[in-house]
Amino acid sequence: MPTPRVLVTGMGAVSPHGDGVGPLWTGLVEGRQSFSHISLFDASPFRNPMAGEVKGYPVLPGGRPRAFRMLGRACSEAFRDALELPEGSDGDVAAGLMKQFGLKNSAVVAGTNFGGMSAAERALVQGETDAGEASLSEYLFGAASEGIASTFGLTGPRMNLSLSCASGAACIGVAFDLVRRGRVQAALACGYDELSLFIYAGLSALRAITPDTIRPFDKRRQGTLFSEGAGAILLENADSARRRKAPKIYAEIVGRAMNNDAYHMTAPEQEARGIQALMGAALTDAGLGPSKIDHINLHATGTPYNDKIETKAVEAVFGERCLEIPVCSVKSSIGHTMGAAGVIESIAAILSIREGIVPPVLGLDPAQQDPECGLRPVTGQALNGSFRTVLKTSYGFGGTNAAVVFTQVDA
Repeated sequence: MPTPRVLVTGMGAVSPHGDGVGPLWTGLVEGRQSFSHISLFDASPFRNPMAGEVKGYPVLPGGRPRAFRMLGRACSEAFRDALELPEGSDGDVAAGLMKQFGLKNSAVVAGTNFGGMSAAERALVQGETDAGEASLSEYLFGAASEGIASTFGLTGPRMNLSLSCASGAACIGVAFDLVRRGRVQAALACGYDELSLFIYAGLSALRAITPDTIRPFDKRRQGTLFSEGAGAILLENADSARRRKAPKIYAEIVGRAMNNDAYHMTAPEQEARGIQALMGAALTDAGLGPSKIDHINLHATGTPYNDKIETKAVEAVFGERCLEIPVCSVKSSIGHTMGAAGVIESIAAILSIREGIVPPVLGLDPAQQDPECGLRPVTGQALNGSFRTVLKTSYGFGGTNAAVVFTQVDA
């Protein structure tokens, strides 16, 4: 029996650039940064009070965590995109899924670093009694995917991953496997996270935050800027997409890989052996050689270690081609969206294929590029061209690594 092909037929996003894939992509391509002073809590004691805060999702005492509301918005957009439905109630989406997908044998694979931690913070730290027992249970990782499954009537497997900042890309890999192996006809891969005082204090303690701005690959780089948001990608069996006459086919997923460095809880493995093995495994799973990759959407946090180590891995896998392949860092525009990063950045990678554009790396002065980061980052303006096959990488604290390979679908 032939292995099912897996297509991307719907996408949704909430990012510091605003609600929707459209504002996200426009902000990235136009080279706009989206950082502002944090208004959710007092960030003045920390190294940098700036972050990629998503506006329009206020804290609601006793209400659902902001992260869950952002995730719901992104998932609804992904389904509406796949079904070509106008704005309306989520009940309309559920009905559309029943009509087009029949039994709706669709999975939900959600990834996050911290879940809806704001609910726990309100109840346990601030003593807000109306957060209550129900809201405390909500902040646990499983609640978000349960809410998505019940809202849209998805009856396939429901999974939750928390693999630090590799969570989003890992979710895409797991969802891909579920569809590729015929377990389900479609799977929604989604990632989400929110900013809160508890979360930001922990991230600050890790000393990964820059005191000024994020500068991937620049020798003056001092760290990253953290952000919040949500992303959702609908993966679908190609036969299912053909039967229901899917209105959009963005790309095909052809390979994935996950591993871990087995090295240290926070410090990266300096020789990049785990990341190098990850990239090689993703290409092998896709049945592609390094010469077939046209663009790499890197993790590229702007920290001194990450950019240098990731470069070392790219050099080992791609050899001299590493100077030819254009690379980008979405984080230079929207910051590090934590558990959402792998999904939001995969949306950018997919649109690079579909639109023939690679967004620029912001904050990097070409004259100041670190010689230990000898890659080809796109600087200045977005790069136009043909990018048929793209590799997306993500890594997290504890040495968790995930990668996905996307390719263009011929008409």
